[in-house]
Amino acid sequence: MPESTRTVLLFLLLAFIALAGGRLIQRRRTKSAARLLRLHTVACLVIGIALGQHGLGLLEGRLLVNLEPLLELALGWAGLLFGLQFSRRGLRQFPPSWAAATAVQAIVTVAVIALVMSAAFSSLFGWEGARFWAALLLVVVTGAASSPAEPVLAASESSRLRKRFARLANYSASLDPVLPVVILGVAAGWFHPGGGGLAPALEWLLASILIGVVMGFTFYSYARHRHTENELAMMIIAFAILAGGIAAYLRLSSLMICMVMGMLVGNSLKDTGERVFRVLAVRERPILVILLVIVGAWWEPIGVREMAPVALCLALFIAARVGAKLIAAMVCSPLVGRDMEGAGARGGLALIGQGGMCVALLANHQLLFGKYGAADAMTIVLAGLVLTEALAAHGARIALEKRDSSGCGKGAGA
Repeated sequence: MPESTRTVLLFLLLAFIALAGGRLIQRRRTKSAARLLRLHTVACLVIGIALGQHGLGLLEGRLLVNLEPLLELALGWAGLLFGLQFSRRGLRQFPPSWAAATAVQAIVTVAVIALVMSAAFSSLFGWEGARFWAALLLVVVTGAASSPAEPVLAASESSRLRKRFARLANYSASLDPVLPVVILGVAAGWFHPGGGGLAPALEWLLASILIGVVMGFTFYSYARHRHTENELAMMIIAFAILAGGIAAYLRLSSLMICMVMGMLVGNSLKDTGERVFRVLAVRERPILVILLVIVGAWWEPIGVREMAPVALCLALFIAARVGAKLIAAMVCSPLVGRDMEGAGARGGLALIGQGGMCVALLANHQLLFGKYGAADAMTIVLAGLVLTEALAAHGARIALEKRDSSGCGKGAGA
């Protein structure tokens, strides 16, 4: 069968998996929002592994390269959706101290994970050079990102809720990935094929921002007129693929460019911006399925000798993430003391969930730095994602619920 025909058939197969998986996720969430283990994450990864080069071989090597436009669409969709959250009108509803606390906790999380995992990679694997930095970058950007899904689900089921802290946790988790996206954008310039270092990193970061601004103004010029939701969806697909193609050609971060584009669109369009966000959010689940399947196809199995150090690194990675969030909650308490409502250090448990942006960051990292061979680090991140899915909802519930031992009665949450 010609390669072009196989590529088209794989496009159709992935589209079918994405649509079917998106419907299944939505149905299961409706029936049981409090599941501690989201089986769809594991299922999509397993499908990707089964279709990859270590399974049926349908998604391998060259064919994965041919599917890069589909991956760029998914990354552009995720980046645009994330950037739209930074509208001035929306952010003004929250105190400035919340933004400061979110920034501080993000920096603390990045610092703790970087310190712990750099020591682990050096001592357990002896990595150095490009492979070390690629692996460290992967665990830092994916480990630092949080998901707002767990605080929302925990809040919807709790009868003794810290209401203000629940809003703060949702706010922080929603904006948490901005630092990982920026770090990935800087790293794309630092290790750029045309020459790396601090000056090129800043130059390429500026180039990413300018491209995102130009793309945002162009999107605005089309979207400011009246359109149906289907027309907006087609417009989003076109701009996501175009932005992703520019990023791929220049070896820059698709997420960084599309995040900037989303910020500009969210602050330029009022009612239309909200409609664009709704179109993106409603169709987010099939995009997540595509990312998970392709990431699963990328996965490389580890050897027997690497199992013990990888397992130890996995334990350290999860401990570093949880510990970083607990430390960050303590550090941020003076900034948002009353809004924490007595949650204390355990308030950090509301932010241990990962989710869609973690998968998008992993996929964007692999596009940019997959050639450096950080396969063991990818195994650590994927296993950490699956385990976190099992623990995050319970952790958020512990953080957001008022405990009898704290002396809070039923009326204390009012």
